[in-house]
Amino acid sequence: MRILPISVGTLAAALLGSPLVAQTRSPIPAVVLTHMHSLDTRCKAAGGREGTRRYVIAQDFNGDGLLDYLLSEGDYECIGRPVLFRQNGQARVDIFVTDRANNARRVYSDTLVGYRVLAGAPPKVQIARKGGLCGAGSSPTTQCAAQLAWNGQGFGEAVSVNNAKPGAMVPPGTPGPSSLPNPSPSQGSEVVWKVKCRSDLVRRDASAARWADDECKTRWEHVVASSPAADFLMSTLPAASGARVTLDELKRHAPSVRWAARPTAPTIANGRLGNLDVAVAGPGQPGSVSLGWSEVGAEIPHDIVEAMRLKGASLTQRSCEKTGAGAGTRTFAGNAPGRAPFTMVVEQQTAPLGHMQSYYTVEVRLDGRTPPQGPTSGCDF
Repeated sequence: MRILPISVGTLAAALLGSPLVAQTRSPIPAVVLTHMHSLDTRCKAAGGREGTRRYVIAQDFNGDGLLDYLLSEGDYECIGRPVLFRQNGQARVDIFVTDRANNARRVYSDTLVGYRVLAGAPPKVQIARKGGLCGAGSSPTTQCAAQLAWNGQGFGEAVSVNNAKPGAMVPPGTPGPSSLPNPSPSQGSEVVWKVKCRSDLVRRDASAARWADDECKTRWEHVVASSPAADFLMSTLPAASGARVTLDELKRHAPSVRWAARPTAPTIANGRLGNLDVAVAGPGQPGSVSLGWSEVGAEIPHDIVEAMRLKGASLTQRSCEKTGAGAGTRTFAGNAPGRAPFTMVVEQQTAPLGHMQSYYTVEVRLDGRTPPQGPTSGCDF
């Protein structure tokens, strides 16, 4: 299903003969050359030597009249180490787009079993994956195919077909939605969640393609560690707006919490859930429930927001405030099936220095109100 791309040695000559290049005649962007040279370096370091097989396609993939570049590591010929870049029949494919200053940025990066480029204006790129990358419930032998579409910032999947063979990709013009939605974390699948996590990271910063898998693995561990906390918080939510869960009901629905014999004022109940402190506040009956963790110089080991989303809760950020390096507050409007609306406030700090305190606190307010909209920009902490 692959087509023959262009090698480093023949790229310049091939471009000079291209009608597209006649419009621009730009040199190959530095970021593309850097990626190409890195393959040479990795091949030599592994004991191989560069071959002549073509592995770069130069075409206008986003329709702006400028040359873009698709690099297929699986088509790179490393003589002496033929499967160096194609482990288990899969290899990485990257797409770079350029601007009128001939700057290039990576807008797509994925591990595929194959791809092909179909003629068009702009050309269509079709891809094939296998195994867990096809989504929840996929077996190791499952194969799936999709057609990429430019959305103004990157390439999304415009047409998707499961159980497709690499040699039988989705034909051009197949009816389908204008864009394929991101896999929903509520499906509860580790694979689906990690695929979405990676996609989000690479969409924000294409250079994340190199480290996104490790980062998403760590984030998933935080989500799993937060599952008991998410269960507890969702059990405290009233069934309808205006209703209240009594303290006795709250405790009865939380058998995993070790409740203290006497509360610490001003709370009406305190306890412990794993490595989290539990606090219930309110005038007589629960008005809010909080979970808190802290440790000197440690990374935050929880992501309760994502854990609740996995369990079906909808959490929409309404405001945020950055209070320092690695520190800030986020406020969410929450909804869960069969439950009253709620407000969730997350306060956190990752210690900027090893001797400083890291903390993570999540408060759920049980008054059924939706928090007001506030500023949501500049809060990447």
